[in-house]
Amino acid sequence: MNRMTKTQKKEKFKTFKGRLQFLVGEEKPYSWCQKIGIEKGLFQYYWQKGKIPKHENLIKISNFSGCSPHWLMTGTGEPFPDRIEDVNQTINKLIGEVDVQIDKLEKLYKKFKILRNDLKASKREPRKRKK
Repeated sequence: MNRMTKTQKKEKFKTFKGRLQFLVGEEKPYSWCQKIGIEKGLFQYYWQKGKIPKHENLIKISNFSGCSPHWLMTGTGEPFPDRIEDVNQTINKLIGEVDVQIDKLEKLYKKFKILRNDLKASKREPRKRKK
């Protein structure tokens, strides 16, 4: 998959057509529009001429793709702001879980060091012989 630089994305997202192409991705455009429930003729108008759809079809595209309606219309902001927020929440949760595991490992390591030292000490002490 080709990765675009920020500059390339900014240029591509300047037009509605570019934003639409981004959302459609590798899929066939007309099968994509059928899944959404937009007539092929109308979709052709958006796809080929880059015309911005009326509110109803903007909402269909936004709901289907999960993108922000504001971004879809204007190209400003993030295409998927909810996903960014979800990712940040997930990262923070994972960091918290990692911190808990690190604390547990540190406690286990301290116990291990004590046991190791006790074992070394017991090997140094002469054993009592059984009679």
